[in-house]
Amino acid sequence: MTPFGSVLSQLRRSRKLQQRELAERIGVQPCYISAMEGGKKGPPSKAVMHKLIESLELSPEEAHSLTSTIGPSKRVFRVPESVSLEEYAFLWELRQRLGSLSGEELAIMTNALRLGGANR
Repeated sequence: MTPFGSVLSQLRRSRKLQQRELAERIGVQPCYISAMEGGKKGPPSKAVMHKLIESLELSPEEAHSLTSTIGPSKRVFRVPESVSLEEYAFLWELRQRLGSLSGEELAIMTNALRLGGANR
């Protein structure tokens, strides 16, 4: 599950809607809602996102909560041209380990990134 899928599922359930009902409201197949919630599909287009916000009658805070998960939920990203050889090596190693990192390993890397960000 992606951050987007998790928040979408939570918002849909808080409205006591089945995936089928939400799909009908926004004009998509129920399997598409299921795929987004399960992380098999990435975040939707802007048009579908707008329909989700309207159909679920999201508050501005809820809409922000959902839209803020779009970036972190993208399964594919481009590596900037300015990446160093060391960063490429790190990305390769990280890619090999995705899905098997421990909570401790994630915390260490997150803290290291935050520490480095404070110096910029």
